[in-house]
Amino acid sequence: MKTISLFAYRLLSILIVVSFLGIGSCKKKATDPDFCGTSWTTQVTSQSNALSTALQTYAANQTPANCTALKTAYQNYVNVLEPFVDCASWTAQQNTELQNAINEAQQQINTLCQ
Repeated sequence: MKTISLFAYRLLSILIVVSFLGIGSCKKKATDPDFCGTSWTTQVTSQSNALSTALQTYAANQTPANCTALKTAYQNYVNVLEPFVDCASWTAQQNTELQNAINEAQQQINTLCQ
């Protein structure tokens, strides 16, 4: 359980950074009017909820199937975040923080349930 607690702490840290980035404004891509507005909120919230559910399920019952589900939910979350690194009105620091959060998340996915 200690591993899950550390993982949950790191996941919470990443979610906080990503939420902070979402608070800032982001210019919309010309080809997609909802890219950084509604799309950001809907996609990130949906995947964040799915990841939280998968984490809780795995913490309660650490089976291989639940581990696989957790890894899948975490990868889906990372996949949703990646396009938002290109939000034009975010500062370079915000883009870097998001990219760092994505990189850290990817490393965590690779070491889950070991």
